[in-house]
Amino acid sequence: MRVEPVAVDYSMWKLLAWTGPVFFIGFFCMWGLLADNFPPMAANTSPQDMWQHYKDLRIPIMVGMSVCMVLGSCYMAFGAAVSRVMRRIEGPEGMLSNLEMMGATITYCPIVVACGIWLVTAMQIDVLSPDMVQTAYYVAWMIIDLAYMVTSWQIIAAAVVFLRDKREKKLVPSWVSWWGFVTVASFFPVSLIPFFKTGPFAFNGLFNFWVAFPTWYVWIVSMSFFIIKAVRRIEIEDGAAQHADSAVHGHAPMAAAR
Repeated sequence: MRVEPVAVDYSMWKLLAWTGPVFFIGFFCMWGLLADNFPPMAANTSPQDMWQHYKDLRIPIMVGMSVCMVLGSCYMAFGAAVSRVMRRIEGPEGMLSNLEMMGATITYCPIVVACGIWLVTAMQIDVLSPDMVQTAYYVAWMIIDLAYMVTSWQIIAAAVVFLRDKREKKLVPSWVSWWGFVTVASFFPVSLIPFFKTGPFAFNGLFNFWVAFPTWYVWIVSMSFFIIKAVRRIEIEDGAAQHADSAVHGHAPMAAAR
């Protein structure tokens, strides 16, 4: 007995693929521009100046962080789309597509916690001392930065699978996968941020902000672009395969009769 193929909801694939651009555009605008984190305050900023920063930008920070706590979940949804495309390469029993989705999901956790801390700091600025504001600011940066290995596993898993793609034209170009390895390598100096308040290894420094963040953003933007295209390619591939299958089975009875 012939088993009919299960219908695939490509519209949902496309919807989830587009959450990648929603995340990186929304986060850049809300976290970076509105909340004034490009660049962030220097790690050696005095407690009083940090307090004044939150006092002066209380509403923009509250709005920006509130939106980021919601939009941050789009990174998780985007990870689900990447994982589904990966399964077309490694198969339904592959572990790396699961690892990628877990990495994307858990990456949302430090994002939402750090943004929540910055949000509450802005909300409560009138009752917090400068030292408490500085401590809260540090805590959020430690959480959002030092959880980088979770995201690294996500990127490594995606890179390995897409490099294994046997198509003549890969669903995701090899350069995106290799850039993923560059991104992961750029994360490791972030481990030094607890020990530096000035210089390239501070959380606002050359390595840990101006290198690690842009490399990650380039990966997200490029991966988003090609995942959106990949979903369309897979839909076309599946349509062609189903058409060919229908043609074969449609002619089989006639051949048998002859």
